[in-house]
Amino acid sequence: MIRSESLDIQLETRNGSVWLTLSGEFHDEQAPALRDKFMPLVNDGCRSFIVDMEGITVIGDSVAPIFLALQSTLKGKDGDLKFIFKNDVVCKAFLPYFNLFSIFPDADSLSKGSTILDFLKRSGKALTRKTGFRISHPVALFGLIILCGWFLTLLYIINMQNQRIQQQHTELLELGQWKATAEIDLEKMQDRLKPLEQLGIIKEFPDKK
Repeated sequence: MIRSESLDIQLETRNGSVWLTLSGEFHDEQAPALRDKFMPLVNDGCRSFIVDMEGITVIGDSVAPIFLALQSTLKGKDGDLKFIFKNDVVCKAFLPYFNLFSIFPDADSLSKGSTILDFLKRSGKALTRKTGFRISHPVALFGLIILCGWFLTLLYIINMQNQRIQQQHTELLELGQWKATAEIDLEKMQDRLKPLEQLGIIKEFPDKK
């Protein structure tokens, strides 16, 4: 067991996958250190990772984004990252990213392919004679929060893309201005060299293409 301050990390290999079992308090300043533990494993060829966070009691706001970046790196290498947890602390931290991560409530659900969203749907269903099917109020509220998280994530991605497009547009304008200035300077230089060309001091200056 590797102990990093108040965060306990258990690392083992099961059926070709690397399992990390985390427990205790997972603060923001510990997230980069955990990322640094991941990367050597990825560089050594490990492609399947399962992170069990059910034992986490406190979690920082930057933990989920760090895992999002790790997942992006793994996908670029044809890898896979899955999570196991259903406790309220971690669920709240990962709520805006539920549609981006593969999250399972326990190991049995992982083997069956039943995600935490399936787990929440099952726990919230109630059959009645009048309506036949109903979702409890807490689960409905939780679903609404998930939808809001998806919407905010989409807005964030769109905003980032718009900023990138604006930056590229600005760069194109700057390149165009530089090209125009260079052409003017070239014409001036050619005008200055024409008398020398006429005297045969220098060879004829090539025309601008």
